[in-house]
Amino acid sequence: MPLCLGLVDESNKKQVLSNLIDSINAKIKALTAGDIGFHFLVQALDEGGASQVLFDMINRDDVPGYGFQLKKGATALTESWPALENVSNNHFMLGHVMEWFYSGIAGISQEENSIGFKHVKIRPQPIGDINFAKGSFHSPNGWITTDWKRTQTNFSLKVHIPANSTATVYLPVTSTSKVYLDGTLLSDVENKDNSGKINIGSGEYNFEVMN
Repeated sequence: MPLCLGLVDESNKKQVLSNLIDSINAKIKALTAGDIGFHFLVQALDEGGASQVLFDMINRDDVPGYGFQLKKGATALTESWPALENVSNNHFMLGHVMEWFYSGIAGISQEENSIGFKHVKIRPQPIGDINFAKGSFHSPNGWITTDWKRTQTNFSLKVHIPANSTATVYLPVTSTSKVYLDGTLLSDVENKDNSGKINIGSGEYNFEVMN
């Protein structure tokens, strides 16, 4: 919660996030947060670039959680992580992970201080065994869409940004990656923490990262 609510000094954010991840690992990556806390856990891991940790947590079926619910035959979210039969079995109180499907996997959100998705943030996070994803969101200015795929050697991303909006695209890169936009090699991609940053306007774009 302190990470998400702006209570941590910028100089301490990495250490606080690291402590959070250490705590999760100490609990063998089991889901231990409740309805209120889980919302902030998802947000903190997503914004901190730790979506792999979140994926590892929600993808398990041997401890109470989403995978556990599916394993017990649930077709809707249950009120409890272990899908207890004596409580509600059609309950959305633990549905916060849906936000991450958009912001983390599909990579659609908005930049800080943006209002009404005027400045879009495109940051798909390929994690686990997920090798492709598509996502769309209808913003006040129109549809925002992403469509990405990855192989062992490259990552491709198609983006649509509506009129009257701009966007910053963050691509998964390494120090040796080559980034192409609509088939043209880009020579000025800002690389910070293995994330290539590119600013774009409205329109259709095809990015490809060659490793």
